[in-house]
Amino acid sequence: MKRSTKITTAVVVVAVAGLVAAAAPAVVSAAPAVFGVVSWASERFAAEPSTAPTSAPEDAGEKTEENLVSLGDGISVPAGGPGDCTTNALITIGREEGHPMHAKLLGELVDMGESELARGPVTLDADGEIFSYEVQAGDSLIAIGERFCVDYVTVGSFNHVRGFEPIAPGDVLYLRPDPTIPFVDIYSPDNAAPGSSTIPYYDGVAAFATAVATADLGAARLLWQRLEKDMPPETAAVITQALKDDNLSLLRRMFP
Repeated sequence: MKRSTKITTAVVVVAVAGLVAAAAPAVVSAAPAVFGVVSWASERFAAEPSTAPTSAPEDAGEKTEENLVSLGDGISVPAGGPGDCTTNALITIGREEGHPMHAKLLGELVDMGESELARGPVTLDADGEIFSYEVQAGDSLIAIGERFCVDYVTVGSFNHVRGFEPIAPGDVLYLRPDPTIPFVDIYSPDNAAPGSSTIPYYDGVAAFATAVATADLGAARLLWQRLEKDMPPETAAVITQALKDDNLSLLRRMFP
């Protein structure tokens, strides 16, 4: 997320030491799921196949095939959406065979208009579709989800919103993932042995994101010398090339 001051390499490394440990998982556990099996970012949206009759249930709260909407990839959500929305969307994160971990938008974004807690400007992509949102003072991630008819939990996961670090004015939340861009898992290093500590990797990603946010590519390159080995090879190749090309736009999308 947004960092407002310029930093040197030493400050990048020291500033996050010990600060992020409380929020990071302590050890590596299971590998991330693949598409078709619900990803960690969208687990709570999976629906068990319904065996209920097609007639209206006596219990109005019971979920049946009639009041669930499929978004694809085996994920179904209740009809309607957050707030006043009549549609629903979410961002799922996972892998397909032969591809690095990446994110997808399931469903469609709809701008319901500004609200008291979601007043920021929207950026559209080249096709005129909702692409990103700039956080304003007092904004709520829940309200932002209600404004764009998208689940706020998955928006936060995709944008690396950490539990102890709320969104802040000036933060850019990306709402439409590009599935061709690898997703950076901020918690688990690649090929780490089960039971090994994830904290050094988590700290390194946080420091690298800080360097990118402040456009300090010198610090980012030094940090990358230590972080590269912990990234999946396909993801590492994209980041290495982005650093070589001074492509801050791509790096900010990978390390929001």
